[in-house]
Amino acid sequence: MKKLKISLSNCYGISSLDYNFDFDTAKIKSKAYAIYAPNGSMKTSFSKTFEDVAEGKKPIEERYGRPSLHVIESDGEAIQQDSIYVLKSEIDIREDSPAITDILINPESKSRYDELLVSLDKLKVNLTKTLQKRSKIKQADIEQTLLKDFNEKDLSACIKQINESSIEGDLASYEYATIFDSKVIDVLKSEGFISKANEFSKRYQDLFDQSGTIYQKGVFNPVKAELSFGTLSKQGFFAGGHRVHLRGDEASIDKAELDQKIQAIHARIDGDETLKTLQNSLAKNAQTQALIELIENQSASQTELLLNKLRPENQEQLRKDLWINYIQNNTDATAYYESYAANKTEIDCIETVAAQDAPKWTLAVDLFNDRFVDMPFTLSVANQAKAALGKEKARLKFTFKEGADTVEWSRQEVKTLSQGERRALYLLNFIFDVEARKASEKDTLFVIDDVADSFDYKNKHAIIQYLEDLSKTHRFHQIILTHNFDFFRTLATNFVHRERCLMANRNKSSICLTKAEGINNYFIGKWKAKVASDKFILCATIPFTRNLIEYTKEDTDGDYLILTSLLHWKRDTAGITIGNYLEIYNRLFGTSHDVTNASFVIDLLFTNANEICNFVEHDGLNLENKVLLSIAIRIQAEIFLITEIRKIKNDASYWSECSSQFGALINEYSDLGAVGSALRTLEKVSITVSSNIHLNSFMYEPILDLTIEHLISLYKEVRALNYEAT
Repeated sequence: MKKLKISLSNCYGISSLDYNFDFDTAKIKSKAYAIYAPNGSMKTSFSKTFEDVAEGKKPIEERYGRPSLHVIESDGEAIQQDSIYVLKSEIDIREDSPAITDILINPESKSRYDELLVSLDKLKVNLTKTLQKRSKIKQADIEQTLLKDFNEKDLSACIKQINESSIEGDLASYEYATIFDSKVIDVLKSEGFISKANEFSKRYQDLFDQSGTIYQKGVFNPVKAELSFGTLSKQGFFAGGHRVHLRGDEASIDKAELDQKIQAIHARIDGDETLKTLQNSLAKNAQTQALIELIENQSASQTELLLNKLRPENQEQLRKDLWINYIQNNTDATAYYESYAANKTEIDCIETVAAQDAPKWTLAVDLFNDRFVDMPFTLSVANQAKAALGKEKARLKFTFKEGADTVEWSRQEVKTLSQGERRALYLLNFIFDVEARKASEKDTLFVIDDVADSFDYKNKHAIIQYLEDLSKTHRFHQIILTHNFDFFRTLATNFVHRERCLMANRNKSSICLTKAEGINNYFIGKWKAKVASDKFILCATIPFTRNLIEYTKEDTDGDYLILTSLLHWKRDTAGITIGNYLEIYNRLFGTSHDVTNASFVIDLLFTNANEICNFVEHDGLNLENKVLLSIAIRIQAEIFLITEIRKIKNDASYWSECSSQFGALINEYSDLGAVGSALRTLEKVSITVSSNIHLNSFMYEPILDLTIEHLISLYKEVRALNYEAT
């Protein structure tokens, strides 16, 4: 590709953008463009437009529903959608479900793969909730218990086996957790239960049926009786001379008589030492009591069936029979199995391709570890041997080391990655895709959206090195977008040619891309040669000149104080001329600019600010215009504050004598009882521009991120305060 033509209209936030990218390497070898675009100007909209085209979709205008048009042509023909690769600024790592896998899959497939598994996971959650209600097993343990009982490796195979099984008896009402509690199992495997379970059941049932019994099934059984009467005895009920009146008796009885009555009722069980031991075992804790209550409420035939299934040799089948009763004809089980069956072929296909790609992932992981330094983890392929042979899907492993401590986690176990670390992981997918496209010699246009966000400087450099490698690949072309001016400048000084470094500017009806100026050192690259000939640059150099005087001399120096008066509204501000400023400039830089201009700097400043407000278009970096507006905004605000304070104090001679003048004026104005919209405007000035006026050659990123439109709006707002005050 030599030429890329784009023409966009109403594509997301881009109202209009036309530009021809020239990738011809005859004069410029690097096949990359860098675009500096402040936040909110066009980056995300540009990336989303190309992402849509790559996916075969038509870009849209989301907010107002305006009709969208797009032309993207490579060497005169519509660009092929599979030749576009968009690396988004958002970190595309989904973590909203335990179904998200740690296998390494081509990013184009992984989104679909995770979508399928997330859908299945939701159906699985519904099923396990239903099974929990019936079995009373903890929901988190349902699947593993089920797999173990049926000796299967996945849930779908379990359900398939269950659906093909016959139901033995109606066991749906039995609770798995009650029957197979570990404490119950201890009783079930005891010799007494094995030898006399049926006899115990019959005699236990007689406790409720014999003449003179005090028990009632499902209401009051021997366990509850022992607890109730034992509590009365412990609390001194009988010792206090009280008696109990039992149902059916004519008179009340004391403790001794009660004990005799219970002993008579229990004679058939207590007379057999084995049966007595068995009853005590079943009554000793809540878990075994639940089993005895289950037996208690069964009919004789049901009890016989259950006791037979509870024999040790039959318990394995009972476990299966319970699950069969729970799952057969269960709508949640049916929904899960049908969804799995419908998507199994696609899942298997993706996994097969993933296994084939495993050796490539190993190479990508090695490249990642080599490029990205000082990460808290090292990446590796957990099953590298089998993955390298294509026998298994590659699975990612994180190794964390701190001192002598080492821990290894899978992707699913990692919960504490920072934003930068998560972005590095996201880039692993990008590296894999790049290497795959290299291997297939695929013509590719990479649209890179703010890839450096959330990285430290070492790893920003690693990214730049990798992007530089891409620029040397024959079939690769790049458009790199960023709102980080430092990153933009580093691209320009490393491998992106200055002719291909662009600035994005948003106007009322369109977005313009213009060649960037003064990228490396704005003062030397643009301002120094024009300080006396460009009225906007002249004003903008004032804070820079003042800062250098502060560094080389003191803040008590006479020149420093004069320039301070050009950045604040002070006693002498109105009388300082352009010639006065250029005298100071000449002394500092050894220049010989004409110093005879007697026009006042403050007049030039406000005239220039008004002129900027009337510009139809704002091209380029606009740094001088932004600095000029920032100075004009603050001085207009201070004029308003001093005028208002004079009125309130009734003191026409008032001036602020504080070193941090603007903040001091706001505080004094507020302390004097000022209220209303003016304070909100002044707070905007304080937050937006006040600190950004302290400018030097290596720290002007904050003011770059302010749009010229925002500064114009704020200047008009502050200027209006003075119009209203006069």
